[in-house]
Amino acid sequence: MAETTAAIQPGEKQGLKAKSFTFFTDVAREMRKVSWPKREELQDATVITLVLCVILAIFTFGIDKLFETIIRGLFNMF
Repeated sequence: MAETTAAIQPGEKQGLKAKSFTFFTDVAREMRKVSWPKREELQDATVITLVLCVILAIFTFGIDKLFETIIRGLFNMF
């Protein structure tokens, strides 16, 4: 965001309206530079993300049940 649309002299102050306009103009310019993924790439990434979330949920459930069993065993000893 080194470039700005408005010619601002050093030491010159901008109002909120001018700053906002400059910001959104710069955002729009940068968004045009983005290389967006193709539909197939996006679908693949979504499937991978969902599968990994399910695997992580199952793993977390297993660890939780393991700790629950250990803690219940410890409490039942005393």
